[in-house]
Amino acid sequence: MIKDLRNISYMLGAVLLLVSAVLVMEHVQYGNYLFAIGVALIILNKLSSQYRGTDFRLRRMNRYNLFSAIILVGCSYLQFHDNNSWVVLLLLVAILELFISLRISTHEKAIKAAMKETPPSEQQEQSDTSKPEKLR
Repeated sequence: MIKDLRNISYMLGAVLLLVSAVLVMEHVQYGNYLFAIGVALIILNKLSSQYRGTDFRLRRMNRYNLFSAIILVGCSYLQFHDNNSWVVLLLLVAILELFISLRISTHEKAIKAAMKETPPSEQQEQSDTSKPEKLR
C-alpha cells in the first residue's frame, strides 16, 4: 500500500513538473508554484525510497538520484527569479534520470542473473557469512 502511494506521488510530481514547465514557458503566474509542488513531491519520494543495502553501485546511483533532486530545487529557484537558464537544469535532470534508471535496472538484472547461476548451497553460505558474528 505504501509503495503504491509512493508511485502515485512520484507520478503526480512528474506530471506537475511537465505541466508547470509548459505553464512557466507560457508566462502563467501560478506555474512556478505548481513546479515547486511537483519538486517537493519528487524530493519526498526520493528521500523515502532510499537504498539502504550494501551494494556500492546502487548506493552511488542513489546519491546521483538525490543530486538530481537538488538540481530540481535550483531549477525552481531560477524560475521564481525569472531566469531562463532553468530549462538547461531541467534538461540536465532529465538526462541524469534516464542514465540512473538505465544503470539501476541493468545492475539489478545482473545481480539476479548472478543469483541464478550460483547453487542454493553457496547462496546460503554467502548469506551466512554476511551476517555479523552475534547473529550466527
